[in-house]
Amino acid sequence: MKQSLHQSKHVLRSKNPDRVRQELWGLLLAYNLIRIAMIDALKDDESTIPIQLSFSQSMRQVGAFLMFIPIRSPSKLPNHYEELLATLRMFVLPQKVSDRAYPRVVRRKPSKDPYKKCQSVLN
Repeated sequence: MKQSLHQSKHVLRSKNPDRVRQELWGLLLAYNLIRIAMIDALKDDESTIPIQLSFSQSMRQVGAFLMFIPIRSPSKLPNHYEELLATLRMFVLPQKVSDRAYPRVVRRKPSKDPYKKCQSVLN
């Protein structure tokens, strides 16, 4: 969440503990608002679940939507929100393939004793 909402900046910007809490609450609020928009986009579509939508693409689209809200007419805001939801519906990810190319293997722990090479006696 932090990497995608902060555009891969790995640190919190605030130094004061109160501001750090405020920044974390802001990140959680933004994350939940994006997830709510993703749920709203697929409310009528029962064949797709919201976690099949691309979070990063949805985040960018919601961010662009919020940047252009001030220049839009408040009376047409529900229509613009429906356009946003229609755009979010296009970000469906492909189905994951469950077959692994390399199955998981339990590896032996290396022995602390040095390996002895077998020496064959040639007569």
